[in-house]
Amino acid sequence: MAFWTLYKRELNGYFQSAVAYVVLFGSAVAQGIQFIFIVTAIWSENYKEQSVLQIFFTWPLFWLLLLVQVPLITMRLFSEEFKLGTIEMLLTAPVREWDVVLAKFFGALSFFLILWLPIALDLTALQLFSNPEPPVYWSQIGLTALTVLLLGGFYVSLGVFTSVLTKNQIIAAVLCFALVFTAFGVALLRWIQHVDANLLALISYISTPEHLQNAVLGLFDTRPLVFYVTVTAFMLLLTKSILEGRRLRG
Repeated sequence: MAFWTLYKRELNGYFQSAVAYVVLFGSAVAQGIQFIFIVTAIWSENYKEQSVLQIFFTWPLFWLLLLVQVPLITMRLFSEEFKLGTIEMLLTAPVREWDVVLAKFFGALSFFLILWLPIALDLTALQLFSNPEPPVYWSQIGLTALTVLLLGGFYVSLGVFTSVLTKNQIIAAVLCFALVFTAFGVALLRWIQHVDANLLALISYISTPEHLQNAVLGLFDTRPLVFYVTVTAFMLLLTKSILEGRRLRG
């Protein structure tokens, strides 16, 4: 009951924040613009062998949105509680640290998924109003949705962790962006010449762009599932330990 109460508090908090509406509006506009460009380009010579789904989730704008969204929606999670002093009331209430951490994590993850609802509406509109209708490959759609969920959970866990480190929201956002960009930038190492084969295998294992690219092609791989669940759980455990230390010091 404590978790659900805190979860609803966190999710409702997003819809009482002006920043959240700005992020939601900006994301919807950016996704719509990108979708229009893709639908126009899909008939060109350059992209005739690719689906809308493949292009959308591999274009740079998608990753740019992702890198910006997560710091903005996670920077306030703990930082705002520290700044306003409400964290003391929260930590002295009959709730566990896990309830607090998981409520904030799932609240942020839920809002993250809401931010990506416009692309689902765009794809539905494309299916309804195209003549002839483009083929639907449910395996690709399902794997892509699962990968975006896992990827979002991983990035949000980084944001929850950086937010518990400071009461300054800007610092929390910058730290989160640095961690998220680092996790994303690992994939760029494969372009370095003469990279060791073992290092290439490691890069492939933790490369978020490669995971998503495989998903949109309908290629199922259990390694990303293990990677995201493990790292996300570790970051949440680390956050819980820091929060527990604050409670003990208080």
